[in-house]
Amino acid sequence: MTTEAPKTKRIVLTGAESTGKSTLAKSLSEYYRAPWSREFAREYVHSLGRELQAKDIETIAQGQLALEDAAVNKAQGIVLHDTNILSTIVYADYYFGEALDWATSILPERGYSLYLLCSPDIPWVADPGQRASSNARNSLHQLFTARIKKYDLPYQQISGSHESRLSQAIQAIDCCSGTKLNH
Repeated sequence: MTTEAPKTKRIVLTGAESTGKSTLAKSLSEYYRAPWSREFAREYVHSLGRELQAKDIETIAQGQLALEDAAVNKAQGIVLHDTNILSTIVYADYYFGEALDWATSILPERGYSLYLLCSPDIPWVADPGQRASSNARNSLHQLFTARIKKYDLPYQQISGSHESRLSQAIQAIDCCSGTKLNH
């Protein structure tokens, strides 16, 4: 009798711009000693030397999926995603009025275990070429929340200081796994 390997828990940090996702992803990766996928769009924008355009969306979507898959292949029990394809879907719609129907259709198949929805309740930090303005955060937060609910994705809202967010995230991840994960 063979036993199936335990399913990798895929934890996604999501939410509007400048809500602490990358900082939290790094801290969780260290805590769980688990791999994490970075946000493809961030690196892509820095390599462009210009503002993003609608024609860049497909490249970003494919690049994001590739980074996620590479991190999953390194994982043993848990992997963290500093954003995922949901972010690409939301931003494509919000900034360019573009629908990524193919990405929306594969979202349920990707096996994400839990979304940690980061609240826009921390100070705004500018990131040239990445973030439009602090004014967009509340609207984007509402869009992320609506999409998560529309797709019936498991999520936990995370808020407060970094220490509070880290504590809330660990509790949600451990609860999601049904048992404490190795760390």
